[in-house]
Amino acid sequence: MFEVPLAAPDYEDPWLLSFVERAQRFRADTFRVAYLDQAPNSSTFRYRCFNVANLINEHVAGVSASWFWESDGDRLYAIAKEADLVVVGRAPYTERLAQFIGLARRFGARIMFDVDDYVFDASMVPELMRTLDVPSEGVHGEKLVSWWFAYTSRLRHTAGLADEIVVTNDYLAERATEVIGKPVRVIPNFMGTDQLAYSSQLVAAREASGPKRTDEIHLGYFSGTPTHNRDFALMAGALARILEQDDRVRLRVVGFLEQGDELFEKVKDQIELIPLTNYLDLQRLIAETEVNLAPLQNNRFTNCKSELKYFDAGIVGIPTLASPTFTMSRAIEQGVNGFIVRNHEWDEYLNRIVAEYDTTGRQLGAAALAHCAATYTPMAQVAAVVAALDLPQTATIS
Repeated sequence: MFEVPLAAPDYEDPWLLSFVERAQRFRADTFRVAYLDQAPNSSTFRYRCFNVANLINEHVAGVSASWFWESDGDRLYAIAKEADLVVVGRAPYTERLAQFIGLARRFGARIMFDVDDYVFDASMVPELMRTLDVPSEGVHGEKLVSWWFAYTSRLRHTAGLADEIVVTNDYLAERATEVIGKPVRVIPNFMGTDQLAYSSQLVAAREASGPKRTDEIHLGYFSGTPTHNRDFALMAGALARILEQDDRVRLRVVGFLEQGDELFEKVKDQIELIPLTNYLDLQRLIAETEVNLAPLQNNRFTNCKSELKYFDAGIVGIPTLASPTFTMSRAIEQGVNGFIVRNHEWDEYLNRIVAEYDTTGRQLGAAALAHCAATYTPMAQVAAVVAALDLPQTATIS
């Protein structure tokens, strides 16, 4: 494990500004973009609303943007009347949302619906629930089935109110075109300036110390949500075997994971469980590990997911072993900035990365850092955002 002599950051959600502050940002320029979501969070809202609005404010001249949510209530109607573009971020249908969209359209705004998962098609519910390991039997299961059918149907209805759709990758764009039948644009996920700045500090602090490592090799699994049991199971057997074979190897799990104790009973002392934390402190926890693990099942739902687990690790110089999903296969060049691992290959690649970490592993991490710094930053995505949102192309600021 790497020693990173940098304290965890003081953290407050940066988007929790007053309505007045957010409205001032919105009104700062002549062309105004309003992002509207159901509620803020550090995942979808951060990547799809907060990061993009900040990119616009920092890098696109003549355009201002801000973010709002439904709890802003009647104050939203003033925003609707002034917006040139409204981007609704993965918000299921409500009457207030429909009223906001209708008012904005009457005052001349274009309406876009931004969605980062294949969650707008009710016919996907059985596959989606299986993938996420959501129970569908019994009284509780029946309620969950009803919730998922309602949620996907409400998202589809919101999409129907928009003029165009914005998604994270070409695979999801094809699904949105098939299901919604409206023009679809692509804005990849990318990191915000705060994540980039702290990640740079982490790398500098680590490298300044040598970088120093303990004898242990930490494999990191950063689950993020309690819905990745079946993903983790793809490599669980291989992980248990390498932990048993090599007592230097440790498994660091951050977030949620529900796995039976029997498989890992012999090596439980080599497993470190850390509760879900904020996204900046997560960068520190990743930067201390040697390897990032990103297994995913192979189906329509998982192939729609973005490569954020790759670039969150790559930007602190940590290589990723990932399943061959659509975006991971395009982000990772085999043996150059990471490894793509098929289900039957986890033993092979886990053993290889542990045995060759001081040579191959470091090279992969350095290449991943260079690739992520050149690809998943606001400046790298300015052109994609301007084109996808059809913003006035007066100028971009370097």
